[in-house]
Amino acid sequence: MIFFDKPFTAGDYLRVNNISGTVEKIGLRSTRIRTDQKTYVTVPNKQMVDSIVDNLTLRTQRKGELRLELSLSTPADQLNAFMDGIRKILEKDKLQNSTVFLDNITGSAFLVNVDYFTAPVVIEEFNAMKQQVNLEVLQLMQEMGLNIAGSSTTIMVTKPVPPELAGGRD
Repeated sequence: MIFFDKPFTAGDYLRVNNISGTVEKIGLRSTRIRTDQKTYVTVPNKQMVDSIVDNLTLRTQRKGELRLELSLSTPADQLNAFMDGIRKILEKDKLQNSTVFLDNITGSAFLVNVDYFTAPVVIEEFNAMKQQVNLEVLQLMQEMGLNIAGSSTTIMVTKPVPPELAGGRD
């Protein structure tokens, strides 16, 4: 079936079961994959046919995502300006489309979801773009004085004052 359907070829990056890696050789009985950990895995072709094979080489885009939990002390107009600022960051040439929205309001945070897509670039280039987006969002947060939820929590541990030091007060 693999030779007739050709769902993948040598050089394709696949995810099958718990294995991700690059196809190095397709034989009559098995397919050999070089994993991300640089191990060499032999997968029986029956398993390749019977399993769901995700051919990541054929994807049309890569998805980046950022989930932010902002402090409940953030005013609504500042939160809206922050999301607009993220939208401007995501207007880069290599980013194809994006969404930024206030996903939820919980008892501890405002949840802001950021999803964006790039062309199907190599992982190193994608990671560099993702890092750049993250750093620019962090810079925007610093410029606007925004805090991650819970990041400014102060915990103080005190011991009771002994009665002799308290001046006889209870």
